[in-house]
Amino acid sequence: MTPGASLTHAERVRLEALRYATGEESATYVAIMRTFTGEISGLLSDQSASEVAERLAELGIEVDRETVDDRLSYLVEHGNLARSPRETEARSLREYLQNRARYQLTQRGELVHRFVEELLGHTESAREVSTEMLGGILHGLTALAALDGEAIEAADPETLARDIGTVFAQFERLVSSTRDFYTYLSQVLVRYDLDRAEFAVFKTALLDYLQRFVDEIARHMPQIADVLGRVESNVPALCARANAGQRLRGVDGEVARRSAGLDPADWASLHAWFIGGAGRDSDAAGVRRLATDAMRALLVNLRRIATGGREQSRYADLLTLARWFAEADDDTAHALWAAAFGLYSCRHLAFVADDDADPIPPTASWWRTPVADVPVALRRTGARAVRGRAGRREDYAAAKAARIAERERAEERRAAALAEIRAHAGQLGTVRLSDEARAVLLGLYSRALVERGRPLAAGEVARADLGGWELTVCRAPGAGTTIVSPAGRLELHDLALTVREAEYQQRETG
Repeated sequence: MTPGASLTHAERVRLEALRYATGEESATYVAIMRTFTGEISGLLSDQSASEVAERLAELGIEVDRETVDDRLSYLVEHGNLARSPRETEARSLREYLQNRARYQLTQRGELVHRFVEELLGHTESAREVSTEMLGGILHGLTALAALDGEAIEAADPETLARDIGTVFAQFERLVSSTRDFYTYLSQVLVRYDLDRAEFAVFKTALLDYLQRFVDEIARHMPQIADVLGRVESNVPALCARANAGQRLRGVDGEVARRSAGLDPADWASLHAWFIGGAGRDSDAAGVRRLATDAMRALLVNLRRIATGGREQSRYADLLTLARWFAEADDDTAHALWAAAFGLYSCRHLAFVADDDADPIPPTASWWRTPVADVPVALRRTGARAVRGRAGRREDYAAAKAARIAERERAEERRAAALAEIRAHAGQLGTVRLSDEARAVLLGLYSRALVERGRPLAAGEVARADLGGWELTVCRAPGAGTTIVSPAGRLELHDLALTVREAEYQQRETG
């Protein structure tokens, strides 16, 4: 990942403020944020959890105070709200407990919730481009270009800031409406579900509107570019005069941010839109090219409808199918699902996919069982018939003989290890064994303890069978067993290990 593509820690923290609108309890969180942003008076007010719960109850949302308090604390964690420092007067302990924590809106929380409300209220309808703003931008820039150095110094700062802010507000409206229009246009032009009547209405309106849009830009762009070129040399002086006078400063001492256009760097976007820059054309020229591309895409759609091309959209069919599902009862919906998508329940799967040597029980869950290895022919055609000559049968005799020989050698090594252990009959003190015998002895030791099922108490014994012999493990404080082998040295404290014939146990018990 390039450094420019990564997010800093501060940026990731800011994005946390969006979480409340996407979680499972988003409806409650949005309702809580609306109590702080619903009215202009709420921006400077603070509320307790009890007051928020009462306001939610008035909206028909019943949430207890403890839950509201948890939700408010969550919003404080993610930067949407902050705890108010204002002290409250309480006439009783109950009132103090209810109002001890008060919350107020943060700047980040207000910005995020404004975008959330805008997104919730957004509709996929068409929006016209605000071409009427071109005349206003031209008029405002012409008035600014008429000011020379002396006139700028004599101008009223507030009036000059208002004129510059008006130009940039009109410019922002023009740019945002242009983006919305082309976004909607691109969604419509790629659709293949428009019938002839719908397309005819859309074509007539679109061609007429695009033509007027292109004409407006072509008429105003040269004039705006010329006036903008004349005013750019005075931009630093204009911004300095507009920012003269007493300015608001934040708690950190920095000058507060003002409207767009009152900083010389803001004029670069205006220049790029109407004039362009080194190696790039203006955005206004790009908008005209997009209009030409839209007309070309419109003709492609017209040709498809006229010739009955093979490209077909299932948009209308899927809407019809969705309406059928919405109106159907449960049994009808299952039948419709099977008919539309060919997906049937598991009882229709008539293929034995289990391994004969290791079958999967029928009670096992499909989530935890391995995937069935279904042949390609069955998966593609649905038929199990084997076409062509049967393949050559594999001969596994050599592999089988190798596995049998390997098993026999393992049994021989185990028998030799057991014989080596039996050679140390009696209580084991310090014994020296081979690595194979040491591994077998430790296996018998662990098996004896497992079969016992509980820890050994003093004097208790655990046993493991050695094939006619047995290994006994006894808890004996002070005793010990040491096993030495080439792999290392093992010491067992307070445990006595004894190897003896099984008949000794029969003699002791009778």
